[in-house]
Amino acid sequence: MNMRKALATSAVAAAIITGIGIDTARAPEASAVECVQSVSMWQAYNKCAGVPARHWDAIRNSASKYGNWASAGQWSKQTSCWANVVSYGYSLRA
Repeated sequence: MNMRKALATSAVAAAIITGIGIDTARAPEASAVECVQSVSMWQAYNKCAGVPARHWDAIRNSASKYGNWASAGQWSKQTSCWANVVSYGYSLRA
């Protein structure tokens, strides 16, 4: 493997591990960002009163996986640790 390819592969891996690859296609409003905290590949904490939130993982070559709907003060968690996660985030129920 040449040096350029090794660096590119390392950069992609680092982005996925650190969460830089989080899907921002439908970014939540600024007030919503403050409501959900501690978003990781496995879970998200909801502190929005009256607005349920749920965690999701986008899986390479597979359907997305969703956590439970969480009310304020609760965690939305995945049921398993999924392989091939390419991005993760949360959704607010409208």
